[in-house]
Amino acid sequence: MIKPVKRLGILCHPTRESAPPLLRAILAWAARHEMEIRLDEIMAKRVRRPQLGVPRSEMSGLVDMVVVLGGDGSILETVRSFAADGLPVAGINLGHLGFLTLGDSKRAEAILDRLRLGRYRIENRMMLKAVVFRKDREIFRGIALNDAVIVKGPILRVIDIDVSISGTYITSFRGDGVLFSTPTGSTAYALSAGGPIVPPWVNALLICPLHSHTLNARPVITSDQEILTAKVSATHSTIDLVLDGQEGFGLLGGDEVQVSRASETARIVAFGTRNFFQVLRQKMKWGR
Repeated sequence: MIKPVKRLGILCHPTRESAPPLLRAILAWAARHEMEIRLDEIMAKRVRRPQLGVPRSEMSGLVDMVVVLGGDGSILETVRSFAADGLPVAGINLGHLGFLTLGDSKRAEAILDRLRLGRYRIENRMMLKAVVFRKDREIFRGIALNDAVIVKGPILRVIDIDVSISGTYITSFRGDGVLFSTPTGSTAYALSAGGPIVPPWVNALLICPLHSHTLNARPVITSDQEILTAKVSATHSTIDLVLDGQEGFGLLGGDEVQVSRASETARIVAFGTRNFFQVLRQKMKWGR
């Protein structure tokens, strides 16, 4: 149990039809418990409470925690927005798997009551930093909670990626690309790419080839203290660096991407009863 929450920021995707009714119920709950609520400006107008709307850039200074109404994708986007501020992020699931959420919308008031009373904990999750160099000049940097992926476009031509770990050349992946993941991201895209499932408290970085054209290409796990470098070689395919499946940057042949542990930390709200392996078994429908 830690500090009770008195000021909540509520964020949700503006196109989710289920969000406005849930948001109105949350506002009624907040009024009963004298909780201070802030919304993003779009949703504040949709529920006819414009006085509660604030620009996202100003929200971190006005709330103790952000609650996301949505799925894991919405949480990923929110975490990247507030990681530098150290703001805790909680999720109420309106999506599908919901590995990072506290429960579904039917339990919304019970979840909020636990936050209000301080009956929660915070999991500090490592994040990735991805930096792109072109002709030895930095041209892009970004952070991700799940993964940084170098992937080719739809044209049916492979790309070559030379991968090094802290200056030591490891191998070249020839195929659709390569994925660099945190343990949190091991249950996301890395899972479908054949990578291992790694508990979030393990300090590690994952490297997974994507549809490799060589049979000896295998996923690799290494320390979070390493710097992973990927040099791209391609002439006929479009190539992108994609962070958490949401933020993209176009690459050219010869570009170098450095991936390492970010200085920012994702602060994910959890309840004491949640166990990673129990959630994994439930979400993946393992066992009985």
